[in-house]
Amino acid sequence: MTDKVLAIIPAAGIGERFQSDIPKQYEYLDGQSVIEKTIKPFIESEFISKILIAVSKSDNFIKEQNFFDNEKVEIVEGGQTRAISVLNAINETNENYDYVITHDAARPNITAKDLVTIYEKITSSKSDCSFFYKPVVDSIKESKSNKTINKQDYYLVQTPQISKFNKLKSSLAYLIDQKIDVPDESFAMESQGYHVSKLEGKASNIKITYNHDLNLLRKLNSRVGSGFDLHTYKPGTGFIIGGYMLQCDYAIEAHSDGDVLLHSIADSILGAAALGDIGIFFSDKDPSNKGLDSKEIINFCLEKIHEMNLEICNVDATIICESPKISPHRNNIIDNLSEILKISKSNIGLKATTSEKIGIIGEHKAIAVQSLVNLKEIL
Repeated sequence: MTDKVLAIIPAAGIGERFQSDIPKQYEYLDGQSVIEKTIKPFIESEFISKILIAVSKSDNFIKEQNFFDNEKVEIVEGGQTRAISVLNAINETNENYDYVITHDAARPNITAKDLVTIYEKITSSKSDCSFFYKPVVDSIKESKSNKTINKQDYYLVQTPQISKFNKLKSSLAYLIDQKIDVPDESFAMESQGYHVSKLEGKASNIKITYNHDLNLLRKLNSRVGSGFDLHTYKPGTGFIIGGYMLQCDYAIEAHSDGDVLLHSIADSILGAAALGDIGIFFSDKDPSNKGLDSKEIINFCLEKIHEMNLEICNVDATIICESPKISPHRNNIIDNLSEILKISKSNIGLKATTSEKIGIIGEHKAIAVQSLVNLKEIL
């Protein structure tokens, strides 16, 4: 992709219908705020050069978000309406872009693939603006006459939407100057006679408007997988667990780097996705896997589940050993797991216990990990 693409997220609204002391974009969903979840695919998308987030002047929450210091993100002041917020953001940039993608801050269920799809739509259709839509499935009645109308004549407009940068800028400026209400960018473009195209979106691309919308998202089904791994000790100066080097009097007997925690979690991920276990993909009989960094195994597992449109919701693991003591290192291990698994620390449970001096673990000769992983669909 050679075009220069800007993303704008209007987030200056207070969401009166949501009825909360906290703006809806800052409510928590899956261990992160709604807006953090919304912004994530934009940050991950390599073809998007810059992300401008338009917030109200009195916003006290934006600085707490995990993307605030991201070099790709810039916070700008929004306005009283969506159109003013978008135009303010456009006017804040000194650079010239080919396209601008706009997206609701309270639509957290898009993916990086959706962004590529909408970009490909506008370039292939040679239109000035493209947007996602959703067919109407319920019957529709006119509010005044109470008469049924043909739902086939209507559809629901979603975001993200993509527009040619300069044409959207001039369209918004004109409509705002004329005090014309602008519900979305596709309206702005079509009202000025520009070619607008559409493509069908997903029903799961829900815009959080009411509190029950957020509750619906929180009740989505998930898939669960369990994992177990055990490695024996040998004399040494430490071993890797959860990607963290734990200094102690032991090393691990293993074909790979022997990261018992990551091995267990990898099996949990593959199990939840019904893909088998790590031995299928990383045989200990294969010389190329000698000393293999277990983070590569996790990256492989994440790629496999992303191909299935799945992502990790949460992880729970129990480390079983008599020694060394795990608790002094627990926070460091969780920090590493959060980075490796690409999930929030609040979605990682980590515990340690002993085998009550029973068996090979009780004899200080081995360490084991039992884990559970929750996977959910990327909506």
